[in-house]
Amino acid sequence: MTSARQLPLSRLGHLVPPLVDNAALVALVAVTNDPPWAAKAAWDIARIAARDGRRVALVDLCLENPALHEMVGLHATEGIVDAFEYGVSLNKAAHEVTGVFIIPAGSETANPAQVYAHPRWPKLQAGFRSEGALLLALLPLTGLAQFSAAPDGALVLAPEGVGPEFGLPHDVPLLGVVRDRWLPSGPRVAAPAMTVAVADERRPGLRLALAALVVAALAVGGWALLARARESLVAPPAPPPAPTTSTTSTNLHQPPPRPVAVPHDTLGWTIQLAAYASLDKALAHADRLAADAGVPALVTPVAQSGNGPVWYRVLAGSYATRSAAGSARADLWHRGIASEGVGDLLLAPYSYHAPAGASLDTLRRRGLPAVRWSNGVILLGAFEAPEQAAYTQTALKRAGVRANLLPRMGKP
Repeated sequence: MTSARQLPLSRLGHLVPPLVDNAALVALVAVTNDPPWAAKAAWDIARIAARDGRRVALVDLCLENPALHEMVGLHATEGIVDAFEYGVSLNKAAHEVTGVFIIPAGSETANPAQVYAHPRWPKLQAGFRSEGALLLALLPLTGLAQFSAAPDGALVLAPEGVGPEFGLPHDVPLLGVVRDRWLPSGPRVAAPAMTVAVADERRPGLRLALAALVVAALAVGGWALLARARESLVAPPAPPPAPTTSTTSTNLHQPPPRPVAVPHDTLGWTIQLAAYASLDKALAHADRLAADAGVPALVTPVAQSGNGPVWYRVLAGSYATRSAAGSARADLWHRGIASEGVGDLLLAPYSYHAPAGASLDTLRRRGLPAVRWSNGVILLGAFEAPEQAAYTQTALKRAGVRANLLPRMGKP
């Protein structure tokens, strides 16, 4: 193998887009004994590819040791195995999470090779290409060797790199090796040669909106889900308007749904880092940011329209200006707290202030997204406008807690 391009995690935000811009199907080949690491790398790549509005689907084909669903905060659910082996609708198996369509591995299968060699993969690839969308397939090296489609390229996920003897099957173009950190290329100091360990990474990807119509004859029905308004790169979409409120792009300085008077000294700008389907996971992430990184974080429930699920955004810090929030995000990247390219800037100045004497543990036991702020006050959520706080307001009433919705201020 010729010297492969090294793609350190800290620089994926700059390096990944040009590698996948013209591709319809890219294999993310896990070559590691650390499935969660590979899952996190795949998740970062998918969000980076989707941040400028491109429709991206991430499929978990690490069928023996899937880890992606836990990484993105999904409970065990139906996935690609159920779609291919049991006829489950891909719409049902797919989940839109922070701007990326995720299909998990799903049920266990006794025949992984049949899933890899399924005849629908080339059809899906053709549909994605016709729509200018991107399908990312997270799979082990053995899965790539059995894959029925010919990927436009492959990114190898290997935290310590790969040795010079490493090669991909079927002459799939090697776009680069995603690793923990950069090493000089030159005479290659052998990054510990990896036994081709079958790393796992899971979750199948989703079909594109119009592709369901254009490629309907290919029997890929159900992928039209991709036509829906996408979620934020790190959180579910705010209430309408759908296209302009998508936070998938890093261009997140849109005004709130309607003009709201905000005091000049408000600390309303914040950084969206993640979104979870589980409140406990979102609070755990916020607690880690505060304890390990010294960055106070808020958790905001956002109910999707209709009877859709509630997603819990994790919002780091509180800043007076967008510029200050951008500088803080760059610092998070530099310190390795967030991968480069991850984190959207959002103006969300309103938070519920819990009454004096309220217990953090008691509020959390009642299902409320309570966090202890840096000044000792307990806050619940951060909202772009008061109407966005309706779900939290209902939860507070149900819990019998009286809290005030106020701007986060720089002065008492």
